[in-house]
Amino acid sequence: MKKFTNEIKIGLFVVLALCAGIFLWARTQNFSVDTYVLKTYFSYAGGIKENAVVALSGIEVGRVKEINFKYDPETKVEVVLSIKKGARVHSDSIAYIGTSGFIGDAFIGLTPGTGDYPFAKNKDVIASEDPVQSRELMKRVDNIAKNLDDTLLDVKKLAHNLNITMEGNKDNIDNIVKNLEQTAVNFNEFSEDIKRHPWKLLMKGKEKKKWRK
Repeated sequence: MKKFTNEIKIGLFVVLALCAGIFLWARTQNFSVDTYVLKTYFSYAGGIKENAVVALSGIEVGRVKEINFKYDPETKVEVVLSIKKGARVHSDSIAYIGTSGFIGDAFIGLTPGTGDYPFAKNKDVIASEDPVQSRELMKRVDNIAKNLDDTLLDVKKLAHNLNITMEGNKDNIDNIVKNLEQTAVNFNEFSEDIKRHPWKLLMKGKEKKKWRK
C-alpha cells in the first residue's frame, strides 16, 4: 500500500509539473492577434513558401498566408500576406523577395512607402518588384563580356589603321588598348566567379512591376 501511495504521489507531481509548464507557455503566447490581408503578384517568386516571414522595413510583421497561381491574362504568382493590425502599410509600399543572409530562407519584404499615400486596407493589392533570376543575370554578364571583347577588337583594328598617320599618338593608343584588355580580363574573371557563386549578386531587380486589381 505504501508503494502504491508513493507511485500516486509521483504521478500527481508529474501531472502538476506538466500543467504548470503548459500554463507558463500559454501566458507567453498571443492567441488573439488581429490581422488583415494584403495581396501582391510576382512573375517569379522563387524560394517563397507558405508561412514565410513578412517584414516591413526589416521588422517581422506577418506571414505568408497563401500562394496561388493566376492565369488572366498571363501566369502570375499571387502571394497573400497576413499582416498584424498594428503594422500599417502605405498603399504605395513595394513588396519584394529577400533572403536572410546569403543562404537563408526567403521572405517577403515591404518598403515603408510614403506619407503622401493612405494606408492599405484589408484585401488591397500592393505593387511588387520581381527579383533578378540567376539565369537572366548570367545572360547579362555574358552579353557584357561579349560586348567588351567586340569593342576591344574594334579598337585594335582602329589602332592598326591609324598607326601610320598618327605615329605621335601611338603611346596613347597603346595605353587605351592595354586598359581595355585588362578590363576585359577582369570582367571575364568576374563573370566566371558569378557563375560559380551566383549568390554574390542576390539583389532586387531594378525594374518595378506593379500589379493592381
